[in-house]
Amino acid sequence: MKLKNIIAAVAVCSMAKAQTVYTTPVGFTTQTLPANTMTLVGFNVLKPVVASGSFTSVSGATLSDTSVNFTNLLTANKTYILEITTGTAAGTVQEFVTWSNNSITLPAAVTGAATGNLYAVRIAPTLQETFPVGFLAGSALAATADKVWVPSGPGTYIKYWYKITAPAGWRTTTTGANDTGAVTSDIPLVYIDGIIVEKKGTTKNLVLAGEVKKTGSNVLLGQGHNLISINPPSGLTLFTAGLDGDIQGSALATTADVVWVPAGGGTYSMYWYKTTAPVGWRRTTTGSNDAGAVTADVTLPASVLIQRKSATAKVITLNAPTSYSNL
Repeated sequence: MKLKNIIAAVAVCSMAKAQTVYTTPVGFTTQTLPANTMTLVGFNVLKPVVASGSFTSVSGATLSDTSVNFTNLLTANKTYILEITTGTAAGTVQEFVTWSNNSITLPAAVTGAATGNLYAVRIAPTLQETFPVGFLAGSALAATADKVWVPSGPGTYIKYWYKITAPAGWRTTTTGANDTGAVTSDIPLVYIDGIIVEKKGTTKNLVLAGEVKKTGSNVLLGQGHNLISINPPSGLTLFTAGLDGDIQGSALATTADVVWVPAGGGTYSMYWYKTTAPVGWRRTTTGSNDAGAVTADVTLPASVLIQRKSATAKVITLNAPTSYSNL
């Protein structure tokens, strides 16, 4: 992943009031999609905020702000993403498609959401705009086309490919070789989820432009392999992400959650957190053996897999680098 033109917050001094105002850092990142490789991709810059404020009431999954008219601000038939930025539920991210006047309705109530919490709403990027026609290799057959894997749950995906012969357009496949039908609507991509790009014979660079997320994100882990985006475009590491206090640690790798970090060429380095002496991050090569202590910090790329061993779902918080608080 390469980072370009991320603008450090610009301080603008007002002579009249001697105030300092910070702009939102923006820029673009580049993620390389090597040929003949499956690459984890993450959303490390985000769409701009289209609505923000504080909740004036919270009733189950319905959140209201009487100072905002969502009907006027949001576009019908689009998917949006809500992030709560203060309070007990800070870092919670949910997509939603239902709103009316001063209220939005989420798929599920947010534990800890309360009146007065600050929030921000962004439109979800889509498969179609992230990968415009011609960027990935299309084909008459799914078997020879590039494919984009979008998570539908831990370790499960919906796979998309672009058909270049009539009827041309995005289609799905379940095996990677069969054609399971046309895509008839925009496919939203949620920025806390990663995606996988299965690339064929030509290396491509995926450029994403947008805003830097300056706060951490809460992620719900289910049993299995959870593909998640590392939203900060740079600076987050295995030691600073906060995972040691959130994922399931253990005395043994067999029962510990495992963080899978891409190591190139479709391979991964795997890490788990040991909770008995000597406490700390350790390596594993099989997901169950102990391959020794992690002696040097590990930079986290744009997307990683977290293997949740327990059948009990768990919410974890991925930090933002401490330096981001000054942006």
